Amino acid sequence: MGRSDGKPVKGIPAFDRLIPYIMDRRYDATNYSKVDFDMTNLHIFLKKLRSEGSDVGIMDAVITSFALLLQKYPELNRFIANKRIYQRNHVCVSFVILRRDEDGGAGETAVKIYIEPGDSLLSISKKIRELIEKNDKPMSRNAMDAFVDSLMGIPLLPGFLVALIKWSDRHGLLPRKIIDLSPFHTSMFISNLASLHMNYCYHHLFEFGTTGLFITLGMPRRVSGRGNETKRVMTLGVSIDDRISLGVNWARALFEFRKALENPEMLLGEGDRALRAGLRF
Repeated sequence: MGRSDGKPVKGIPAFDRLIPYIMDRRYDATNYSKVDFDMTNLHIFLKKLRSEGSDVGIMDAVITSFALLLQKYPELNRFIANKRIYQRNHVCVSFVILRRDEDGGAGETAVKIYIEPGDSLLSISKKIRELIEKNDKPMSRNAMDAFVDSLMGIPLLPGFLVALIKWSDRHGLLPRKIIDLSPFHTSMFISNLASLHMNYCYHHLFEFGTTGLFITLGMPRRVSGRGNETKRVMTLGVSIDDRISLGVNWARALFEFRKALENPEMLLGEGDRALRAGLRF
C-alpha cells in the first residue's frame, strides 16, 4: 500500500538504496551545517516592506528561502520510511509558536503551513501571520492540540497508541488526517531561537515522522567588516538526514540559501513585480 504523503523514488543506485539499512535511524544519519549570512540587505529590505504595510520578519524570509529551494531541489524534500526513500508530494514547514495562557503565562504549540507553487515571500508571510494570529489566543486549541489531549486522556493508552501510530507510519498505513495534523510529518522544521535571545543550535531530527531538515535561527551579532565598519551577521544551524540528498546538491542548496538571504529581492515572486520595482538597492 502506498503512502498518502509521498511516493517511492525509483532509479536510485543500489548503494544509495542500501544506506537506509546501514544507517536505519535519523540520529545516525544526520549531518550538521552552519550558515552565516550578512543581514545588511535583508534589514533594509524588510524595513522597506514594513513601510509599505507588509509585516514581514526574518523568519519569514528564512522559511521562504528554503521552501523555494525545496521546489528547485526535490531530493531535499525526500524522507525515509521503513528503509525506503520517498519523494514527498507537497512542501510544508513546521514551527513552534508561543501563545498566551488564560492566566497570562506563556505556552507553546506546533503548527504547519503548506507552500504552494507560485508562493513567494509575501504570500508565505501572510500564511505565517494568519496561523500565528489564529493560535496566539488564550486557551486556543488547534486540531493537533485536541488530538494530543484525547491521546493523553486515558491512562495506559498513550504508549499503545503511539506504538500503533509509529508502526502504521512505517508501513504506510497512517491516515492522511493524522499526517496532516502532525508537525513531525513535514519537509522542514524551523525554530527561531533568536526570539528567545538564544544562539543557534544543531537540533536533533525527530525519529517519529518524516522530517529530514531542521533549521534554527541564532541571535544576530556584530562582526568586523572593511576598515572600521561592522556588519550584523546571523548564524543558522542546519541539520539534514544525509540519506536523502547527494552532498553536491546539499552544498549548492546551502550556497543558494545564503545568497537569497543576502539578496532578498530574489524572494519576491512574479506577482510582486510592481513592488519589486521599488525595491532596488
